[in-house]
Amino acid sequence: MTDYKQLVLRPLFIGLINLLSSKIRDMDTGECIGRALIIPWRGRILIMGEGVAGYALVPKFCAQTRITFWKCELGFTRHSPPDYTSEPRS
Repeated sequence: MTDYKQLVLRPLFIGLINLLSSKIRDMDTGECIGRALIIPWRGRILIMGEGVAGYALVPKFCAQTRITFWKCELGFTRHSPPDYTSEPRS
């Protein structure tokens, strides 16, 4: 019975997320990273979506013209690839 519920509810849940999701753009480059639904929950940020699964997202505070500490805009960028060189073991 559990498998049947999962087979029915999963496509409905993914369809609902795709309907309510918005585009996530890289703050640094402006490139579209993917589509996701962002939900603040108990001090965390839940990111639900299919398009952002291949990237590690790094949250960044957006630049503001006036400093306010009660309201800050949050943006995302891709995590940079590791910069160490690949050396063979000897």
